[in-house]
Amino acid sequence: MNKSTFFAAFISASVIFTATACYKAPTANTSRSSTTTTTTSSPTAEKSASPSPSAQTSPAKSGNYEQALNDYNAKNFDKAETGFKEVLASDPKNADAHYYLGNIYYNRKDYETSLPHFEEAAKIDYKSVEKLMAWGENQRALKQFDRAIVQFQKVIGFEPNNANAYYALGLTYVGLNNSIGASQQLRKLEPLNKPLADKLSKEIDNLKKP
Repeated sequence: MNKSTFFAAFISASVIFTATACYKAPTANTSRSSTTTTTTSSPTAEKSASPSPSAQTSPAKSGNYEQALNDYNAKNFDKAETGFKEVLASDPKNADAHYYLGNIYYNRKDYETSLPHFEEAAKIDYKSVEKLMAWGENQRALKQFDRAIVQFQKVIGFEPNNANAYYALGLTYVGLNNSIGASQQLRKLEPLNKPLADKLSKEIDNLKKP
């Protein structure tokens, strides 16, 4: 073998050796494939993609209700009235919408229109002291005194120290010209709320005057 042939063979063998030494066989766990698989199959990602049940999707917290409530609190009562009516059109058993709509009519002194809304609100949310009081006050405004007594007594059943209920009950007995019944409520009211007791006392005194 001459020198040129030997030199060519040596160079060829060196290239083959270098390529073999630098080559790495692929592994099953590459960083890109692992990341891609984790991202696309994540249960958390699947849950985020579809809406989950929340307070915002319930009728009581729908966009219409929230907007109507905002209008009510801003004293935009005409807009609030329209909004609560829309809520009730899709959710007739929404106690809060009935309650606020009743308040709008009550404050206009439209007692006949407010009454069924307060009644419905109190029947749906039957443990709500606020709604029972509103129903009773509306009945008292319409001189439905015997019916109003029932609502105020329910409130006292839930909250035996509710001064407003004793005061309203006393005024209801005044409306019935029943000074004895009114005085009984006054005695219960005095240790709970002195200013309210003084107001009721004056009403009873006026009742006793000839």
